[in-house]
Amino acid sequence: MSQASYKREFPADLARAGEVRHFIAWAAAVGGLRGGSLSDLAVAAEAVLTDIFLSNEVDALEVDSEVTGKTVRITIRHPPLRRRRMAGLEGIMEQFLDGHEFSSTRAILLKSLS
Repeated sequence: MSQASYKREFPADLARAGEVRHFIAWAAAVGGLRGGSLSDLAVAAEAVLTDIFLSNEVDALEVDSEVTGKTVRITIRHPPLRRRRMAGLEGIMEQFLDGHEFSSTRAILLKSLS
């Protein structure tokens, strides 16, 4: 599979209105995710976005998507978080994704195409 990547910045009002969710779903579908895998990524992305919105005053989010080999990688960059607010976030990531990474300024979501 060829490599593809997309990047977009969202002001807070559009991010809260669902534009980030649509962009993530679109980028993942273009990258090759289908059916249950696409739904799993959507659930995980929704949980991360909820956590970001609960944790901080958000003025903008930047989202990158990248397909390399058989993996879709979504990176969500956000203002610095002091702590994650959503209970059970790690468990949600483990249940619905093939990998993830959190830092104070970004979340990386990994989903296999296979």
